[in-house]
Amino acid sequence: MDTFLKLFPFLHLVVLAAGAILLFVVKRKYPKVRNSELITVFILFLILVAVFTEQGLDWIKRLMSLLQA
Repeated sequence: MDTFLKLFPFLHLVVLAAGAILLFVVKRKYPKVRNSELITVFILFLILVAVFTEQGLDWIKRLMSLLQA
């Protein structure tokens, strides 16, 4: 687990870069896809990656505890 935590910021940056490359490939293969759609997909992907960090999970736990009170 310590090894994974040492790679924390770099792992997420690699995942975001891979997602951006994948969206670029989709744009080249399907030219009718609009740029605004790809930007929206990338923003949603960015939020998804941010949620699955330790800070994101802690924030969700605090939000759930506030909603339950």
